[in-house]
Amino acid sequence: MRKPGYVQMEPDMLFTSGHGEIYTMPPGANFLRELARGLIEALDPANNPQRLADTLIYVPNARSRRALAKALLEESGLSALMMPDIRALGGLEADEPPASAETALADLPPAISAAQRIGELTTLVLAYYKAQGLSLPEVSALAAARELAGLLDQAALSSEPGSGVDWSKLNSLVSDTQLAQHWEQSLQFLNIITKDWPAKLDDAKAMDPYARRLGAAEAIARSWADAPPETPVIIAGSTGATPASRLMMRSVLTLPRGLIVLPGLDRDLPDAALQTLRDEPSHPQYALIGALSALQRTPASVSEWPGLHLSKSLTARQRLMHETLAPADQTADWMQRLKSLAVGGGSAAFVHKALDGLQLIEPADDTDEAGIAALLMRQTLEHEQETAALVTPARVFL
Repeated sequence: MRKPGYVQMEPDMLFTSGHGEIYTMPPGANFLRELARGLIEALDPANNPQRLADTLIYVPNARSRRALAKALLEESGLSALMMPDIRALGGLEADEPPASAETALADLPPAISAAQRIGELTTLVLAYYKAQGLSLPEVSALAAARELAGLLDQAALSSEPGSGVDWSKLNSLVSDTQLAQHWEQSLQFLNIITKDWPAKLDDAKAMDPYARRLGAAEAIARSWADAPPETPVIIAGSTGATPASRLMMRSVLTLPRGLIVLPGLDRDLPDAALQTLRDEPSHPQYALIGALSALQRTPASVSEWPGLHLSKSLTARQRLMHETLAPADQTADWMQRLKSLAVGGGSAAFVHKALDGLQLIEPADDTDEAGIAALLMRQTLEHEQETAALVTPARVFL
């Protein structure tokens, strides 16, 4: 039996152009719930269960994979459902082969485990200092190994598919005579990851996780290029921040029934702001803008996910939040911008509507703050249909 409010849509209404489509959902929307609703309405598993079952969906991680499966069942209103193939983009480096490319990882060595990686790097750090005639405490070597692991990850995340990182350019980064000697010492230390670490991986017949993830994505892209699937292939919830996810997105857009659903894209960004945000890695829209640039699309070309029903206060809040996050050099006319956003009312009324329902609590100290957050979340758990999220830079609260 279908849930109340179920809206019958035309089959494949999400795949209208014959090639890949890009949608987005605004902040505040229940992303996985709305994704499930749209898929159920468009694919109609009650009358054609195979259509949904044949769909391949990539979500960011294992937790969202489980949550989407639950949402699909609840939105269908059915007692049982033939589930789509839901996979985690963050699991492409796992030993389990990806769908649509069952043999894609056959020639790739396994990903080295996090513990083994840190252990091997620590050993290399200790060997380096021993070769210099120096003694380093093991705890300091462990800390240095973690920093080197972070540098390897950052390098992998910033490289483009097929290009990798050109470590040879390190030699020419510093030309100042006074700094050159110090930099030479740093280069010798960085040989741990530019020379020793690749050799260690070869001996272990293993790969770094991000490198293996990119290799898996390249294999899947080749598989889809050779035999494009006719069934839906969807990437949902990813910001396209990694080379692997951007490569997957580019491949999905070439498929006849490919679909990308971005989270929280500001579709109204002016061209001047777009140029600025490309150089602002800390901005929440940075990864999304970079992904769209790699896909040769603009925010204005992205459609809103069909069937969203957001309250007026939530819509106003989204507009206000986007405005508050505008680049600093784009805020000179912010009063005029507020007037333009306040459709059918003044700026003050618009701001009041946007902030409706928000509360400001000023605790006495960190302990009080943690207690208040815990009580508010515990109160939310008393109501089945309500949700809560804790956003904090301090891990001590988690």
